[in-house]
Amino acid sequence: MDISDELAAADPATPSDPKVREFVRSTSAEAEREIRNNRRPFWRRRRAIVPTLVVGALALAGAAVVVPLSLWVNGTQVDVVNIPINYTTDTGVQVRCRYGIYFGDPANRTEADEELTRFVENHDWDGIGQRIYDEAMADPFAPGPNDDWEVDNQELRDNFSFHRALSVIWTEIPQELRKPNQSAGGTTDCKGQLR
Repeated sequence: MDISDELAAADPATPSDPKVREFVRSTSAEAEREIRNNRRPFWRRRRAIVPTLVVGALALAGAAVVVPLSLWVNGTQVDVVNIPINYTTDTGVQVRCRYGIYFGDPANRTEADEELTRFVENHDWDGIGQRIYDEAMADPFAPGPNDDWEVDNQELRDNFSFHRALSVIWTEIPQELRKPNQSAGGTTDCKGQLR
């Protein structure tokens, strides 16, 4: 029995019902045509082109190029304040990356947003990366019994632990500078390497 016979046997329309069989086959053929006609190859999709071009440009330019962190808030690209995240893992690997932060809405920046920005720009962030690393190692993430992870490995758990530990940054910002209902956005080029 070949695949065509197996598919025919699995067909919900029975041979004694030709109208249903014809309806199922025409609907299936129409759906396949729609998929083929509306599908663009991956290299023609914007999602694939932009990262591919960026990676290619970086490869040609060399590792000395520092790509600015990019963040969009409410449809507007904003300039973030970079916080250097430098740490050494227990195995001796030195990691250097950045966390970029932006306060407020670009269409409605408040003085409190500007004050927070000035604080972050002028604050001495030495040691923050090691504190984030230490926090991630001290409080590792483990999926719960109801978490539905398709892939579970140490690298993903480390990444989750590291990004959760980025909250250590907020302990450096004085409470009096943080106002109720104030918003902040962040982005990072940190991979969450812990080992």
